Order: sequence, then structure tokens, then C-alpha cells
Amino acid sequence: MKRLVQASLVSAVVALSTNTSAQFTSAFFQNNSYWGDGKAEFDFYDAQIMRYGQPRPCEVLHILVREPFDPKQLVKPDNWKRPDLINVIKLNQVLHVPTGIYVYQQMHSNFWGTDGALLKFSLTSNDSCGNTFKQGRRIGGEFAYDFHTYWDTMADGHENVSVPANGYFYDELPLRVRTIDFSKPNGEFEIQLAPTTINSKKDTIVFKPAKVSFKTSERTIDVDVRHDAGTDHFVIDRDFPFLLRQWNGADASRLRMKNSLKVDYWNYNKPGDRERALKDPMLRHPD
Repeated sequence: MKRLVQASLVSAVVALSTNTSAQFTSAFFQNNSYWGDGKAEFDFYDAQIMRYGQPRPCEVLHILVREPFDPKQLVKPDNWKRPDLINVIKLNQVLHVPTGIYVYQQMHSNFWGTDGALLKFSLTSNDSCGNTFKQGRRIGGEFAYDFHTYWDTMADGHENVSVPANGYFYDELPLRVRTIDFSKPNGEFEIQLAPTTINSKKDTIVFKPAKVSFKTSERTIDVDVRHDAGTDHFVIDRDFPFLLRQWNGADASRLRMKNSLKVDYWNYNKPGDRERALKDPMLRHPD
């Protein structure tokens, strides 16, 4: 009888985890008609990013693209025709935040498999004081987390971070909210959420309960993520590809989309190409 009760409890926990995590779907990652054109989604945001307790006006850039990936090294290969490669969806969050006489320059990268599982994240950060590099690589149910900073007692190090079945990182949210199962007009579910790693110091990565809720209107979907540090509010398009139009962070940071392109950006690297791309109506997503 005791074993039967234990088995029932385990089954209930597994079912709960499955139902909870199933609120995020892999359909977005697997949409070949969107990702298979060889182009990237380029999203430009007017932003106010909090630094030193004050909002700093700046521009934030999000770059989303599908690319081949070496499953062993977890890097983009030189030979993209190798048969052992996998596809990933990559999100680069590029921040250039002025702070008085100097500037924060940071980029955070996420790499998801087409099943929606986060395989790797990395961060580079400099703030005119020094350079920091951090990386997390999935190994089974854990992330191997390495850090190299310019701060005392956290110069270099390695930790293994266990990830719960419904665990996600805060820096996944700009894309994760676009992968919710929107088959119903509204809903609510629970996840475990780790804090942001977009900073220059070593992180304390602890997953804590968070609640995701969404409500659909005529043109948009409002998504709230209530977590340990407050509530993040996202506004996304009602229809695929569910572009992220607005993000109000719990720390009072703000992002509002001003342009969205679908573009082969590696062919736009000459002087004046930014303006040329932004003026090309064939590259723009509809408002």
C-alpha cells in the first residue's frame, strides 16, 4: 500500500510538471516557414534600462535567427553541411546603456533546440571598469555555469546548477512569452524562474516559483510574469510570429518596439546599410 501511495504521488508530480511545462510549446521553434528563409528577425527597441537606480534612455536590439549548431562544442560550425549538426534558435539581446561619462555594453545570447529546450547561454559585459564573460551549458538536467569577472572573490569559477523540470531563466522571457500555448484566449500557469544574468558579477542561480498569465484582446496578447522580484508585463502581437511590442520590467526598465525587420543582416555591413535596411519596406514586419 505504501509503495502504491508513493507511486501515485510520483505520478501526480510528473503529471503536474508535464502539464505546467506544456504551457510553453515547441511549435514556434519548429516553424520552418518562418525560420527557413535564411533571414533573421531584427527588433529595435526604444528603451529605458535601469542602472544605479535610474532609468537610462538607450536603444536595445534583439536578434533572432535559426542557425546550424555543433551539438558537442555547442557553437556554430564552419562547415554547416556536416550531417551531425542540429538547428537552434538563437536570441541575442544587445544593450548599449550610457551611464554618465561611460557606458555599459552587454550582449546576452540564448540557444534553444527545436524542441524548445535551452542548450546554452552566454554573456559578455563591459562597463568601462572591466570585462566579464559568463556561460551556461546544458549537461542533462544541469547547467555547467562558468564565470570570469573583474570583481574580487569572483574572478574565475565553475558551478553545476540543477534545473527543475519546469525551470526557466529570466533572460529567456523575451522569447518564451511568444511560445505560450495560445489555443485559449487566456490562461495561467506556474513555472520556476531563475534571475537575470545580465550583469557583470557572478550570479547566484536559484529557481523560485513564478506565475505566468495571459489575456488576449483584439490585436494583442498581454502576458504577466509574477516572480520573486515583482511583475514583468509583456505586450505581444495576437498573431504569429507574436512579435514582442512592449516589455515593462519589474525593475522599471522599459522596452517599446520601434522597428522590426526580417533581414539577411550579414549582407548589410557597409556604411549607411542600417538606414538602407530600415527604409526598405520589403524588410519590415507590418505594424
